[in-house]
Amino acid sequence: MLNNNSIGIMQGRLSNKLGALQSFPWEDWRQEFLRASSIGFNQIEWLVDGDSVSKNPISTIEGRKEIAKLQATHKVSIKSLCAHIFIDGGLLDSGANYIKAKTNFLKILEYAFEANIEFVIIPLMDEMSIKSNDSKAKFKELLCEVLVNSDIRILLESDLPAIELKAFIKDVGLKNVGIVYDLGNATAMGYDIETELLLLHPYIGEVHIKDRFINNGKSVRLGFADTPFYRAVDVLRKLSWQGSFILETPIFDNWKEEAEVNFLFTKKFVNSAPMENAIL
Repeated sequence: MLNNNSIGIMQGRLSNKLGALQSFPWEDWRQEFLRASSIGFNQIEWLVDGDSVSKNPISTIEGRKEIAKLQATHKVSIKSLCAHIFIDGGLLDSGANYIKAKTNFLKILEYAFEANIEFVIIPLMDEMSIKSNDSKAKFKELLCEVLVNSDIRILLESDLPAIELKAFIKDVGLKNVGIVYDLGNATAMGYDIETELLLLHPYIGEVHIKDRFINNGKSVRLGFADTPFYRAVDVLRKLSWQGSFILETPIFDNWKEEAEVNFLFTKKFVNSAPMENAIL
């Protein structure tokens, strides 16, 4: 069993919606605290998506007070914030787009600090991928400028292979830059999860949970695709890793059923007995 690990869920996965899955649940964000607690989750990952940052409840003093009250009432904490708003690549752009994205980055860091959030997650995929040397250099420069006096820890969720991502983190050289490791995405990209976790575990602040098929396959209900959850958690156990598991699972057409089934599946493998012939 992994001790002191939290099982949480990405905001918006406890509401049915017609729009994009990775979007802020404007009508139901308050209710999601009660829903999370009733299922058994003890954490929600806050989401700032492509809509205006200033509209998000975390951007105001009143909103942050209400968020704090909901956390206390339902015993569901917010330790991390996913800044999905940057998936469009604005932080790697130039001119007005870059200035706008950087301004939003600074605002989000301020709001996270005021809300006592430990991690801000930056997705480095799609238009924000840093596979090229130029994009790595530009993003490194931004991180070193913005984070030099910040108490917030940035976690990078990247499509880079582990050896390259580790090299980038070491090159940046900031103690408050780490990693979110997404087990489903790693599976879909064909990475060897055991090897990756061995390389990256000192930097991993959080693990995202989804189940995907290999060869860039889709995300499905946990336990029905190719992600090796039991092997992964056994590696993490042997490495004495401590952190949160955050479900980033689909809701399909019934958020409640999916959340309940996926929570029980996650709880089972997190609390599983060590596997025979485990590594290390």
